[in-house]
Amino acid sequence: MKIDLRKSAAILAAGIISACCMPFSAFADNLPGAGGDELFDGSFYYELNEDKTYTIIKCSATIIEKVPSIRNGTAITAIGDEAFAGCSEISHIELPDSITSIGASAFYGCTSLKKVTLPKKLSSLGDHAFFSCSALESIEIPDTLTEIPDYSFALCDMLSEVTLPDTLTSIGDYAFYQCGRINSFRLPASLNNIGDNAMGSWFSLDEIDTSANSSFVYEGDMLMDANKNSIYRAATSIVGDVSIPDTVQDIRSGAFSTCASITKLRIPSSVSNIGDEAFSYCSAIKDVDMEEGLKNIGMGAFMFDQSIETLSIPTTVESIDDNAFAYCMKLNRLILPEGVKNIGKDAFLVCDALKQVSIPKTVKTIGDDAFGYTVENSERQKLKGFKLSVFSGSEGEKYAKNEKIEFTVTDINIKKIAFFVIAVGLILAAIVFACVLMKRGKKLATAGARKAEKAAKEAEAEKNYKKIMNDDDQPDK
Repeated sequence: MKIDLRKSAAILAAGIISACCMPFSAFADNLPGAGGDELFDGSFYYELNEDKTYTIIKCSATIIEKVPSIRNGTAITAIGDEAFAGCSEISHIELPDSITSIGASAFYGCTSLKKVTLPKKLSSLGDHAFFSCSALESIEIPDTLTEIPDYSFALCDMLSEVTLPDTLTSIGDYAFYQCGRINSFRLPASLNNIGDNAMGSWFSLDEIDTSANSSFVYEGDMLMDANKNSIYRAATSIVGDVSIPDTVQDIRSGAFSTCASITKLRIPSSVSNIGDEAFSYCSAIKDVDMEEGLKNIGMGAFMFDQSIETLSIPTTVESIDDNAFAYCMKLNRLILPEGVKNIGKDAFLVCDALKQVSIPKTVKTIGDDAFGYTVENSERQKLKGFKLSVFSGSEGEKYAKNEKIEFTVTDINIKKIAFFVIAVGLILAAIVFACVLMKRGKKLATAGARKAEKAAKEAEAEKNYKKIMNDDDQPDK
């Protein structure tokens, strides 16, 4: 999540010793020893490698524009882990072509760095290498690099131009997370792997160019694998009613994050997994239609979707992860069916309009503050007027007692309600199938059939919800 990532960055930065506190001095021809194989020239600390080359392990100067390629007759071939981390006064830097390796977190938190010239022979880039370089505007990856590791350019808020070589095969997890100014992105010809949330929280993405790549397709404003089984990223310009293609099985982490103009969402029965932050910050979504077949709703999947009012979770869902629906502040109606086993921490945190929830007896774990909590003045507080309906001896009852949340005990068999929901779903499916048979030439049901199907499902959900709430008002047994 965006918030957690910022906190992690602050914690890691605090653990890195900032070395950029000494004034710049001219490079000396001879490097005095600094203990063992560590050498110092007034601006950089070097370590002698086994192959008799140098690695820069620490920068001690505040004004650096160019890194040397040789010192004392010895080639400089690597930038070590955290070597420039926290050097917040460097605005641009050129790295010599002698360097083939840049270590993990090498330029972590260089918040003034606007431009960096990478070596033409670079073959290794460490994770978090340019993490939180918030002023970095552009980057060109040399064709000697085949992989961009995890978190390499995450939180580079000003990054708008990214040039990737056709030799690149993999983009790691969160590699370009929250690079909010990127509006177009070209996939290299050899790229075959895109990690989780690699393009998450992009705020202005209009187009993805897959013309050179055969492993991915871009259709309907969605980036998918060639078989259209997974969605990796959607354009933030996508608008209105969005229907996920029936071939899709996995909506990857961050796929629709910050798509702020989606108003209605249909997730077909083919989808079994909704990844972390998949629909986070989709602030205009009011209606979510999740069909049977879905099994997992990932961490922060619908977080900060502030327009959602009602939710009917499919009976096939087993896990609702941490923060899945956190900050859905207009959510006022929630149906959790039997079948749900795990509900994560803060799953429904700051759902202030949600005043009553029935927890099925199939639930085995409920995370801290999953229900009945809000945040006021940066502090957790109990949500006023909130109550739970639980089964005697269930995990729901245990949670309510531990959290001192008002609750009623019921013995309703929610499976009966689930049976009616499934029965109606089967009838509707039969109707749609018949329509498809009558119109073989069409790939999709008519708009009228979809509208009728949706209306019937909404009516049935309303009926079931009222039944649950009415039964929950019965005296405790």
